[in-house]
Amino acid sequence: MARQTGIIGIQGTVGGLVFSKNGNISQKPQGDKAAFANAPSRARTRENAAEFGLAAKYSKLLRDSLRVAIASASDSQLAARLTKVMREVIGLDDTNDRGQRVFDAGNSAPLLGFNFNAGAGIGQTMYFPYEVTGAGADVTMSIPALNPASDIASPQGATHFEVVFAASDLDMEMLTYTNGVVAAPLGILPINSAALVNQAVVVTFPAAPAAANLVTAVVGINFYQQINGKFYALNNNSTNPLAIEYVA
Repeated sequence: MARQTGIIGIQGTVGGLVFSKNGNISQKPQGDKAAFANAPSRARTRENAAEFGLAAKYSKLLRDSLRVAIASASDSQLAARLTKVMREVIGLDDTNDRGQRVFDAGNSAPLLGFNFNAGAGIGQTMYFPYEVTGAGADVTMSIPALNPASDIASPQGATHFEVVFAASDLDMEMLTYTNGVVAAPLGILPINSAALVNQAVVVTFPAAPAAANLVTAVVGINFYQQINGKFYALNNNSTNPLAIEYVA
């Protein structure tokens, strides 16, 4: 704070000017915030920050849209890992200038195979064949054959499993989403249940997604332990895999 040191003398800062004790006067240095916003030397930093911030918004939108499925299969670094992938997708935008690049559904391939639970991979848990396809307002997971005894690597203590399938339709420009509805899931089944053949689980949206939107579907498994007729999720969900298996 400026203070008067004599009849005329001033020491401190007044109106952006710095009055030194020795009588020198200089302009107040530009603050970090102002320098970040205006300094030509920090242009690349501003561009990177803008795209990182947008990637974080995209990451949150996707996580929010699939939060029910993710709640049973995620790790502490999920947000950071997904933001990193979103940043890769933004980097594939070859239309807009650096710092203004955005998500384009046509560049969404880096999201395919993304694992929400780094400690539990689908490839180490689910050994049965399946295919995910989209048509109109429907996204379908087709399972030709599933023998739980040999096709699922269940963790110790699990007595039952549940195939997880969910999809969301995301407007990446407006940052909004629509969830699909699974009308007939396979349900919670015993680990030693009979083999299944030609199963299909369908997610249906209220309307066919817009061409510019991102449609994504996740596949996974939740494990349970049955005690006295009730199903209990295993302690920390660390054994439940969940991954993005469809993008369009």
